[in-house]
Amino acid sequence: MSLILHCGARPINYDELRSIPVPDRNHRWVGKMGKTYEINRSERWEGLQHADFAEAIELGCNKLGMPIDMERTKWGVSEDGSDLFGHVKFQQEVDGKPTSVATYFKNDYEPSMGLRHSNRGKFSAQATIGGSVMVCDNLVITGTVVFRQKHTTHNMANIVDNARLGLVDYILGLPRLTGMVDGLKASCLTDQHVSKLYLEAGRSKLLPWSHLGQVDEYWQNPTHTEFTEGGYTGWRMYNAINTVAKKYNPSRQMDIVRKAEDIISNHCQTVNF
Repeated sequence: MSLILHCGARPINYDELRSIPVPDRNHRWVGKMGKTYEINRSERWEGLQHADFAEAIELGCNKLGMPIDMERTKWGVSEDGSDLFGHVKFQQEVDGKPTSVATYFKNDYEPSMGLRHSNRGKFSAQATIGGSVMVCDNLVITGTVVFRQKHTTHNMANIVDNARLGLVDYILGLPRLTGMVDGLKASCLTDQHVSKLYLEAGRSKLLPWSHLGQVDEYWQNPTHTEFTEGGYTGWRMYNAINTVAKKYNPSRQMDIVRKAEDIISNHCQTVNF
């Protein structure tokens, strides 16, 4: 199962996105614990239909020669339908011809994109440069947000053009993804480095202290033998943190994965970015 959909979101297919209504400016909903929440927005606020966001991304990708692989792309929504999460994957070739992102498909990972959008005001519509690990579908995020759309009337009218411009930045940022992964694989973490890394991860609230023991378990015993190649590398730690991140809701998952590389690189013995 995709990291984005592992916990806290229910899966939904692309065609079903249109069926989810946009909430009113004055929106009330009931949370998991039965508590009632209410949002009252200004007249400038305009909701974004999940399908419109997805279609704007799809249209922009097609125009830039990087068509989405709809069969492998995963979509999910929050329990009340207000929040959308997507893990977008691309086609490597079409009719025997390579796409504009084909050169970034590697033996063990491929380019992908993390999407999220909230009609509850939790976050704007966003697209982030990322990749997918082949053996387990862990999400790799460079931390670069290439598209961010606020919920105002003016912005909603220009979402297609804004998405296309953001996707240009996505293509330009893909070398950063390759450099990040290669750097993590070329790095080395000693026991002393790992202890300091856990200390920073706990203090920075990347993960609760109680969950760092689980990270260490996956660090010592990776879920896939591919993560043991090269020994105790930053890539091995990155995927250990990824595995624990699957316990959280999709938005939190993306934040953890986005910040993990910075913390790991702070403690690696050698990093070649």
